[in-house]
Amino acid sequence: MAQPSPLSILAVLFLCIAPAIAGRELRSIFDDLKTQRNLVYTPEEEAQHFSRFEDELQTKSEFMSSDKMVELYDETRPAIMQSLVDEINSKQNTWTASTEQGRFYGASIGDVKILCGTFMNGTEQLKEKIYPPEDLLDLPDSFDARDGFKECKDVIGHVRDQSACGSCWAFGTVEAVNDRFCIKSGGKFTEMLSAGEMTACCNLFHGCLAFGCYGGNPITAWTFLKAKGVVTGSDFVPERYMNWCNGCWPYDFEECAHHGKEPDYPDCPSHAHSTPACSSSCHNKKYGTPFDEDRYYTEDYLPHWFLHTDSIKKEIMTNGPVSAAFLVYEDFPSYKSGVYKHTTGSLLGGHGVEIIGWGTENGTPFWLVKNSWNDEWGDAGFFKIAQGDCGINALILGGTPKV
Repeated sequence: MAQPSPLSILAVLFLCIAPAIAGRELRSIFDDLKTQRNLVYTPEEEAQHFSRFEDELQTKSEFMSSDKMVELYDETRPAIMQSLVDEINSKQNTWTASTEQGRFYGASIGDVKILCGTFMNGTEQLKEKIYPPEDLLDLPDSFDARDGFKECKDVIGHVRDQSACGSCWAFGTVEAVNDRFCIKSGGKFTEMLSAGEMTACCNLFHGCLAFGCYGGNPITAWTFLKAKGVVTGSDFVPERYMNWCNGCWPYDFEECAHHGKEPDYPDCPSHAHSTPACSSSCHNKKYGTPFDEDRYYTEDYLPHWFLHTDSIKKEIMTNGPVSAAFLVYEDFPSYKSGVYKHTTGSLLGGHGVEIIGWGTENGTPFWLVKNSWNDEWGDAGFFKIAQGDCGINALILGGTPKV
C-alpha cells in the first residue's frame, strides 16, 4: 500500500488542527513545496511568497489536496525573482530582464495571469488583407507611428493601465482605433475612446465573445465598434474630480502597482476586479455630449486581418497602429529593454496589445509594441518583440474609422 507523502499529511493537518499550531505546520508545508520546486529566493522574495501563500490559504474553506496546494504555491510565487532574471540574462543577449518593474513589485504569478485575458481564436471567420506587391516597394527599415504621424504623437504615445482586470483584449482594440481616428482626422481628433465601455458592454448579450475583466476576443471587439460604436473616456478619474475633458466614460479602475513600492500608483488588488455593469448613460456627469451622440464607429463589420509581415508594415504606415495578441510566458513580466524572445518559464495566457512600428536591433527584426501595464513597466510602457515570436503575428487586426 502506497504511503502518503509528507505534503499530503501536512495539508490535512493544516485544515484539521488548532490555528495556533497551524502556523508551524504551514511553514513545514511551504518548505516542503520549496524543496519540490527547487526555487532560489532572496530573503525578501521568500518572505513575500510565504506571506501571500498564507493569506490565500486562509481564505480557502474547502479541503485542499496536495495537488491543489502545489497549484496555490505556484500561483502565489513572486512574478519576478532575481534567480529568474539571472537565468534569462545568462541564456540570451537580445533582451534584458530586470527586477526593477514598478508595476510588479510584490506581484504574484496569479496577479499577472489576471492581466492576460485575450482569447486568440476565431480567425477562420476572417479574410486576410494583402497589399499588392507594387505597394510594398521601398518599405523603410524602421518605423515608429509616433514619428510617422507627428500630429498624433501624444495620442499614440499615451500608455494606459488596465489595472487588475483582464481587459487587455479591449485595450489593444480601443487604442488602435483611437489612434486611427486621430490619424484620419489629421490630428484634430485627440480625445480618448473608452476602454471602460468596451470592457463592460462588449459581452455575450451584445454579440461579443467577451467576459469583461475575465477575458475576451479582440475580433469581436472590432465587430462591436461597427455594430455599437464606443464613447469617449479617459483613464480613471475619481468621480469628484471628473471634468468635461475626461469624456463620457472614463476607465472604471485606477492605475496601480503592487504593495506600495511604486509611489506614483496605489496598490493593485490581489484579485481581479469584477466587470463593470454596462450602462447607456455617461458616467461623467460633467460631460456635455449625450451618450447616444458621443459614439464612434468603424466601417467594417469584420476587422482586416494581416498575416504577411510587409502587409502589416504597409498597413501601419498607411492607416496607423494595429491591435495584436501574443502568448505571455513567465519571463515576459521582467522585460526591461531589447528585443524580447521567449526564453524560459511556463505559459500564463494570451495578451492583447497594440503594434505601433517595427525595426531591427542587432540583426533581429522586431515589432514595436505598446502595452497597457502603465509606464512603470518595461521600456516606459513599451516593448520590442521578435517578429513571429509567441504568436505575435497570428492575430493582427485593423479597421477603418467612420468619419
